[in-house]
Amino acid sequence: MSEEAAIRFLILIADGGDGTGNHEVDLARIAPPYYAFKDFSEVVFATPLGGPPMLSESVRSSDLSDEAIRRFKGDRSAREELADTLGIDQIVVEDFAAAFCIGLTGKIWADDDNGVAALVRAFLGAGKPVALVPGKHLLLSPEGAGNGLLILGDNDDSPLCAARVLINVVADMRWGGVF
Repeated sequence: MSEEAAIRFLILIADGGDGTGNHEVDLARIAPPYYAFKDFSEVVFATPLGGPPMLSESVRSSDLSDEAIRRFKGDRSAREELADTLGIDQIVVEDFAAAFCIGLTGKIWADDDNGVAALVRAFLGAGKPVALVPGKHLLLSPEGAGNGLLILGDNDDSPLCAARVLINVVADMRWGGVF
């Protein structure tokens, strides 16, 4: 795949950014979508401040998650990518086909111009699809998703399902339907 034709997915981890972590963000929510995207194209991790995310110690039990977690733990490159995430201030929306956000809480249309919600709004405003596996208390406003596509899910299978949907949406937008 040539550089200009590369498709990049952003995995945005809303880990709290303040050192406290987010109980909704764990490896079981990161590994399955990471490999769905990685097996298809390029993936970039981002957190509010960059660097390693604060992950919850809990691990949800799911056959798909277990397999992906084992694969992730054995994949040095993946572990290094997760340990060295970009900060959201380093993300240029135009460099990505879509975003996948895990753990966003609060108001998606809040006044915050520099946080995770602002980056999600920037993707949606640019007409880019966004899949959200929300944290507790995500509040959507009547403003909707702008020109983008917002995919929501909050059960144990949501991360992988949302990732697969996002891949299909991007492929359809790019090539008029591949899958």
